[in-house]
Amino acid sequence: MDNSNNSVRCINTLLHTADARVAEFEMGPETEGEVHYHSVVSEHCICLKGQIQIKMDGGSEHSLEPGSKLEIPAGVSHQVINSSANPCQYLVVQYGGAYDFIAV
Repeated sequence: MDNSNNSVRCINTLLHTADARVAEFEMGPETEGEVHYHSVVSEHCICLKGQIQIKMDGGSEHSLEPGSKLEIPAGVSHQVINSSANPCQYLVVQYGGAYDFIAV
């Protein structure tokens, strides 16, 4: 799988304030995002198109299809993966403090 910096792309930021962020992302086929966490904000990930997998700290894995969602608490390392042969899109909703992205 491709783990390059171009594998995950923000295609639309709908809201970005001091304590909330809503953005739409796209991933190419068979790509992986960086393992990361957010120190203060919780993250809600909603699949819009295709299928994504989210690996979380502790070994749990979640598969999301269009319309399904997952909450990732602040401080929990996670990685978004598209293991399919098709692109996918998902929405990220983060709130509860200043946004940060801490690579692991």
